[in-house]
Amino acid sequence: MKIGMIGGNTSTMGFKALGVETFPVVRPESSIETWKKIKLDEYGIIFITEPIYEVLKEVVEELDRRSFPVITVIPAVSGSRGIAKEELRQRIEKAVGMDIMPG
Repeated sequence: MKIGMIGGNTSTMGFKALGVETFPVVRPESSIETWKKIKLDEYGIIFITEPIYEVLKEVVEELDRRSFPVITVIPAVSGSRGIAKEELRQRIEKAVGMDIMPG
């Protein structure tokens, strides 16, 4: 299975250098069209930056019932809005039944 990444041009450059299939978008709003073109069954994990997650949140939440792809929210190069940390906290709590992340 492949690894994918959706984010701004700057955020995706480093992932592309690592061999990750990248889907750069100019504006977060345009990520909806990009998302529709991705063949989800080909990916094991897809990283998305926080600004993209804010646009795709409902679509991503629908995938929570599936095993793959695993969607992981990460901070954008421009900085973190705290969304990635909160999403990780919620996923860990769901998996283990309690909040184990430090403050």
